[in-house]
Amino acid sequence: MKLSQTSTRHLTITAGIIVLIVALSSCGGSQDKREYSVPNSLCGTPVDAKALSPFLPPGGGLTTKASQTAQGATKCGVAVDGKLIVTTSQEWWNNMSIIDFAKGMTLENSSQQTDDGRFAYSGHQAFGKADNCNSSKHENQTLFTAIQATGSKHRDANAMKRLIMEYTHAATKMQCG
Repeated sequence: MKLSQTSTRHLTITAGIIVLIVALSSCGGSQDKREYSVPNSLCGTPVDAKALSPFLPPGGGLTTKASQTAQGATKCGVAVDGKLIVTTSQEWWNNMSIIDFAKGMTLENSSQQTDDGRFAYSGHQAFGKADNCNSSKHENQTLFTAIQATGSKHRDANAMKRLIMEYTHAATKMQCG
Protein backbone atom coordinates (compact mmCIF):
# COMPACT_ATOMS: atom_id res chain seq x y z
CA MET A 1 0.00 0.00 0.00
CA LYS A 2 1.44 3.30 -1.10
CA LEU A 3 0.61 6.52 0.80
CA SER A 4 -0.16 9.68 -1.12
CA GLN A 5 1.86 12.85 -0.56
CA THR A 6 -1.16 14.38 1.22
CA SER A 7 -1.44 11.41 3.62
CA THR A 8 2.29 11.50 4.32
CA ARG A 9 2.10 15.23 5.02
CA HIS A 10 -0.85 14.68 7.44
CA LEU A 11 1.08 11.96 9.28
CA THR A 12 4.14 14.22 9.54
CA ILE A 13 2.06 17.13 10.87
CA THR A 14 0.23 14.84 13.34
CA ALA A 15 3.54 13.40 14.59
CA GLY A 16 4.92 16.94 14.97
CA ILE A 17 1.89 18.03 16.98
CA ILE A 18 2.21 15.01 19.28
CA VAL A 19 5.91 15.75 19.88
CA LEU A 20 5.07 19.41 20.64
CA ILE A 21 2.30 18.44 23.09
CA VAL A 22 4.60 16.02 24.92
CA ALA A 23 7.37 18.64 25.09
CA LEU A 24 5.04 21.33 26.42
CA SER A 25 3.45 19.06 29.01
CA SER A 26 6.85 18.09 30.38
CA CYS A 27 7.75 21.80 30.78
CA GLY A 28 4.71 22.45 32.97
CA GLY A 29 5.43 19.51 35.25
CA SER A 30 7.71 21.50 37.55
CA GLN A 31 4.74 23.70 38.51
CA ASP A 32 3.00 20.67 39.97
CA LYS A 33 5.81 19.49 42.24
CA ARG A 34 7.81 20.83 45.11
CA GLU A 35 11.41 21.56 44.15
CA TYR A 36 12.38 22.75 47.64
CA SER A 37 12.75 21.02 50.98
CA VAL A 38 10.15 21.70 53.65
CA PRO A 39 12.01 23.35 56.53
CA ASN A 40 12.10 21.96 60.07
CA SER A 41 12.47 25.46 61.50
CA LEU A 42 10.98 28.83 60.64
CA CYS A 43 13.32 31.76 61.24
CA GLY A 44 15.10 29.75 63.95
CA THR A 45 12.09 28.27 65.73
CA PRO A 46 11.73 24.49 65.27
CA VAL A 47 8.59 23.38 63.48
CA ASP A 48 7.19 19.98 62.51
CA ALA A 49 7.97 19.80 58.77
CA LYS A 50 5.46 16.99 58.30
CA ALA A 51 2.63 19.10 59.76
CA LEU A 52 3.73 22.21 57.83
CA SER A 53 4.14 20.42 54.49
CA PRO A 54 0.46 20.19 53.43
CA PHE A 55 0.11 23.97 53.73
CA LEU A 56 2.99 24.64 51.30
CA PRO A 57 2.23 24.57 47.57
CA PRO A 58 4.36 23.19 44.76
CA GLY A 59 7.05 25.52 43.50
CA GLY A 60 10.66 26.14 42.72
CA GLY A 61 11.90 27.81 45.88
CA LEU A 62 11.04 28.62 49.49
CA THR A 63 12.34 31.63 51.39
CA THR A 64 11.83 32.78 54.96
CA LYS A 65 12.20 36.31 56.27
CA ALA A 66 12.35 37.27 59.93
CA SER A 67 11.27 40.66 61.22
CA GLN A 68 10.65 42.37 64.51
CA THR A 69 7.89 44.90 65.20
CA ALA A 70 8.24 48.01 67.33
CA GLN A 71 6.15 46.25 70.00
CA GLY A 72 8.71 43.42 70.20
CA ALA A 73 6.83 40.77 68.23
CA THR A 74 8.99 38.34 66.27
CA LYS A 75 7.49 37.56 62.85
CA CYS A 76 8.48 35.08 60.17
CA GLY A 77 7.18 35.12 56.62
CA VAL A 78 7.36 32.01 54.44
CA ALA A 79 7.14 32.54 50.69
CA VAL A 80 7.09 30.06 47.83
CA ASP A 81 8.24 31.46 44.51
CA GLY A 82 7.87 34.96 45.95
CA LYS A 83 4.27 34.53 47.15
CA LEU A 84 3.67 34.81 50.91
CA ILE A 85 2.07 31.56 52.09
CA VAL A 86 2.57 31.28 55.85
CA THR A 87 3.34 33.78 58.61
CA THR A 88 4.27 33.03 62.19
CA SER A 89 4.37 35.35 65.16
CA GLN A 90 5.66 35.29 68.73
CA GLU A 91 4.30 38.15 70.81
CA TRP A 92 4.36 39.25 74.44
CA TRP A 93 1.11 40.70 75.76
CA ASN A 94 -0.71 41.21 79.03
CA ASN A 95 -2.56 38.07 79.99
CA MET A 96 -5.79 37.55 78.04
CA SER A 97 -7.77 34.65 76.64
CA ILE A 98 -6.53 32.93 73.50
CA ILE A 99 -9.74 34.02 71.72
CA ASP A 100 -9.04 37.68 72.57
CA PHE A 101 -5.50 37.32 71.21
CA ALA A 102 -6.81 35.63 68.03
CA LYS A 103 -9.34 38.43 67.50
CA GLY A 104 -6.46 40.91 67.50
CA MET A 105 -4.64 38.90 64.83
CA THR A 106 -7.43 38.10 62.38
CA LEU A 107 -10.92 39.08 61.33
CA GLU A 108 -11.85 35.42 60.90
CA ASN A 109 -13.24 33.21 63.61
CA SER A 110 -10.97 30.54 65.09
CA SER A 111 -13.79 28.09 65.34
CA GLN A 112 -12.13 25.46 67.52
CA GLN A 113 -10.40 25.66 70.88
CA THR A 114 -8.59 23.14 73.08
CA ASP A 115 -10.15 22.19 76.42
CA ASP A 116 -7.41 23.97 78.39
CA GLY A 117 -8.11 27.24 76.53
CA ARG A 118 -4.49 27.64 75.37
CA PHE A 119 -5.02 27.04 71.65
CA ALA A 120 -7.56 28.24 69.09
CA TYR A 121 -7.45 27.07 65.48
CA SER A 122 -9.23 26.67 62.18
CA GLY A 123 -8.34 24.99 58.90
CA HIS A 124 -5.62 27.49 57.98
CA GLN A 125 -4.62 29.45 61.08
CA ALA A 126 -3.94 28.83 64.75
CA PHE A 127 -3.04 30.70 67.91
CA GLY A 128 -1.28 29.56 71.08
CA LYS A 129 -0.63 30.76 74.59
CA ALA A 130 2.51 29.70 76.47
CA ASP A 131 2.16 28.01 79.83
CA ASN A 132 4.52 28.79 82.73
CA CYS A 133 6.66 31.11 80.68
CA ASN A 134 8.58 33.78 82.57
CA SER A 135 11.02 36.17 81.00
CA SER A 136 12.95 38.96 82.72
CA LYS A 137 12.62 40.99 79.49
CA HIS A 138 8.83 40.71 79.57
CA GLU A 139 7.82 40.78 83.22
CA ASN A 140 4.11 40.20 83.90
CA GLN A 141 3.45 39.38 80.25
CA THR A 142 2.42 36.21 78.44
CA LEU A 143 3.94 34.75 75.29
CA PHE A 144 1.43 34.20 72.48
CA THR A 145 2.08 32.53 69.14
CA ALA A 146 0.35 32.48 65.77
CA ILE A 147 0.61 30.54 62.52
CA GLN A 148 -1.44 31.81 59.62
CA ALA A 149 -1.41 29.98 56.27
CA THR A 150 -3.58 32.54 54.51
CA GLY A 151 -1.71 32.09 51.22
CA SER A 152 -2.36 28.35 51.19
CA LYS A 153 -5.31 26.64 49.53
CA HIS A 154 -5.02 23.70 51.95
CA ARG A 155 -7.36 23.54 54.95
CA ASP A 156 -6.85 21.04 57.80
CA ALA A 157 -7.84 21.97 61.35
CA ASN A 158 -6.19 18.92 62.95
CA ALA A 159 -2.86 19.58 61.21
CA MET A 160 -3.06 23.26 62.18
CA LYS A 161 -3.78 22.31 65.82
CA ARG A 162 -0.76 19.99 65.91
CA LEU A 163 1.40 22.62 64.22
CA ILE A 164 0.52 25.41 66.68
CA MET A 165 0.92 23.17 69.72
CA GLU A 166 4.42 22.08 68.68
CA TYR A 167 5.39 25.58 67.53
CA THR A 168 4.22 27.12 70.83
CA HIS A 169 6.14 24.49 72.80
CA ALA A 170 9.33 25.24 70.79
CA ALA A 171 8.88 29.02 71.13
CA THR A 172 8.30 28.67 74.87
CA LYS A 173 11.44 26.59 75.24
CA MET A 174 13.48 29.15 73.31
CA GLN A 175 12.07 32.29 74.95
CA CYS A 176 11.51 31.09 78.50
CA GLY A 177 14.28 28.57 79.04
